Parts: sequence; C-alpha cells; structure tokens
Amino acid sequence: MQRIIKYKLDDDGTYSAVITGISLGNDETQLLDEGYSIAVDVKVYDPYKITDKQRRKIFTLVNDIEAHTGQPSEYMRGMFIHYLQALHGAENRISMASCSKREASDLIDVIITWIFQNHIPLNHKTSDLMKNDNYFIYLSTINRQCVICGKPGADLAHLEAVGRGRDRRTHDHTNHHVLALCRLHHGEQHDIGIQSFNEKYVLTNSWVKVTPEINKKLKGR
Repeated sequence: MQRIIKYKLDDDGTYSAVITGISLGNDETQLLDEGYSIAVDVKVYDPYKITDKQRRKIFTLVNDIEAHTGQPSEYMRGMFIHYLQALHGAENRISMASCSKREASDLIDVIITWIFQNHIPLNHKTSDLMKNDNYFIYLSTINRQCVICGKPGADLAHLEAVGRGRDRRTHDHTNHHVLALCRLHHGEQHDIGIQSFNEKYVLTNSWVKVTPEINKKLKGR
C-alpha cells in the first residue's frame, strides 16, 4: 500500500508530500530524471468506518422520502449509492455495513441535497437527529426550514442582535450568524436567551456565518 511518510505546508495552503510504495514506468522516471513533474491523482485512504449515527441518519432520511413520495426506502438508498459511486468513479459498491466514514458523510450530503431540491418534508425526529450536521443546517437556513423541527417558512434568527425597526427582508446579513427557526422556536430563542437556547438544542457552534454569497441567497426571502 502506498503511504505518505512526510509532508510540509505550502504557502498556498496545500501540502507537499513524500509518498512511498508507488509504481512508475520508464516514461515517468525519465521525465522525473529530466526535471519534469508528473500529474497524479492522490486519494487519502480513510481508515475509519461508518458510525452508527451516520447509518441511522441515512436510513431515517430515506424513510422520510418514502413517507412523502411512496418510493421504497431501499430503492432510494440504492439510487443514492449508485449516484455516489458514479460521482467518485468507485469500482466497488458502497456498503452500509463497511463503508468509510467519509463515504457515509458524502452519501448523507447527497441525500440531503436531493431532499431540499425536491421539497421533501422531514419528520420532527429527523430534524432533531440532523441538527448538528453543518450541511443540513446550511440548506435548512437557505431554504427557511426550521433547523429544529423542520417546519417550512421559518424566520431568519440572528445570533447577534439586529436591532428593532430594521427590515429583515432587506437587511445585509453579511458577517452575522443566522439560523432558520420557525415562529415557535424563534420566540423561544428570545424568551430564554441565546446561551440557554443554544445549550438546550446543542446549537452553540451551528450558527451559519453569512458570507456575501450567502447574503445574496438570503435577501428578499
């Protein structure tokens, strides 16, 4: 097996590495001997296996799809797995019993994206299970779906006070931290305070920091 044995951080934020155990042909060695570089595709092996929580997320999400569309959850799960395999050019089938943690994370992101693109309502328990998933939090907020209960048409709650009298529909949210909360949970946030609210729903590090690009998606919605 090929292994990375040394690395250093480059100025552009990427890494240079020394890799052992690779096979090179005469053409490649000749190019290297003449001072040329060779383009390679390096994929770091993920030694960690899918967790029980990741597996539970996958099954729960496809069950919600079945509840709304009538398509069997097993069929939908297989469809997402085939899509991910094609996307990554994987030769072996991704198994829910033994896939890597990274593959499971990618599969969850694929399913979440499909759910929001197709406006699939999520069970309250599903939203609770997913509320610490950063990608889920991001898509829920962009699509104004409460990150706690999944209710659509949610308010845009702010971690930092916006100030009374401002029109939140036209307010520039850049550099603020926001979450989509339904009217009930938004009201609770104000009633018990940010710290207590974050502790109750485990949301301390989940608020979405608004970049200029995200702000464009939020304005007028």
